[in-house]
Amino acid sequence: MALDRGEDGALAVANGFDLMVDVIPFEAAHAEQLLRLDVGAIVAISSASVYADEQGRTLDEAQGVDDFPEFPVPIPETQRLVESGDETYSTKKAKLEAILLENDRVPAAIVRPCAIYGAGDRMAREWFFVKRALDRRPYVVLTNNGRGHFHTTASENIGELVRLIAAEPRTDVYNCGDPDPPRVIEIARTIGAAAGHPFEEVLIAEPAARGEVGQTPWSTPKPLIVDMSKAERELGYRPATTWAEALPRQVAWLIAATRDRDWREVLPRGAQYLQFDYEGEDALVAERSKA
Repeated sequence: MALDRGEDGALAVANGFDLMVDVIPFEAAHAEQLLRLDVGAIVAISSASVYADEQGRTLDEAQGVDDFPEFPVPIPETQRLVESGDETYSTKKAKLEAILLENDRVPAAIVRPCAIYGAGDRMAREWFFVKRALDRRPYVVLTNNGRGHFHTTASENIGELVRLIAAEPRTDVYNCGDPDPPRVIEIARTIGAAAGHPFEEVLIAEPAARGEVGQTPWSTPKPLIVDMSKAERELGYRPATTWAEALPRQVAWLIAATRDRDWREVLPRGAQYLQFDYEGEDALVAERSKA
């Protein structure tokens, strides 16, 4: 059943159910919409992007190395948050979180994943390397020597965390990340191998700003790794899968889903976000070869 949550009463079909899981809540109005439902409990999928560092720096505002937040490793759920508001993706997420957590009518739990992936993902960050493999690019260019460390979250692990919350509904917040978050260079190598096209690695020592050649969807000058100990301690959480196990399945799905199709139709969010500046990469590699 397809619904348009923007229509009045669109979610009323959930009334009477024990649990409502909202995987795409984005604004304060969505939180208020959830709270009007007659359900036993709510789980809302938020994002680890709601975290700010002790200087107030956030992911939304970071463009380069100097203004990228410096988080503790790993980040606990008690870490400072961005200011709630209507300005950015993260401030909107923080605002809807606050509305749900402050309600006293129905248990409402918040899940904060990181770079989500899984079959059916319309963003599919992994396509950044899968497409290069399918295009038989001879190399990949990686800034910061491929050391970027941005936590990944398999959809199966979100499902397992939601399952545990559903068994004991509560109003609380839980991080969600894979047990083995990879660095960028490991992502490139593993995807190349899974797609049958290993890459030569062109490593640039310096980090770079967003959008520059060598930046990937996981490239960060400083780590963003979330702490899973709260879910383990309070819910008995154990991951349903590891990144190493789940990644080949994601690559296989992407190759099958895009075969004989325009990838931009399959991955509409990825089409807005992922960059394939082959000309820029070739120019950079040619310049380096002259040095």
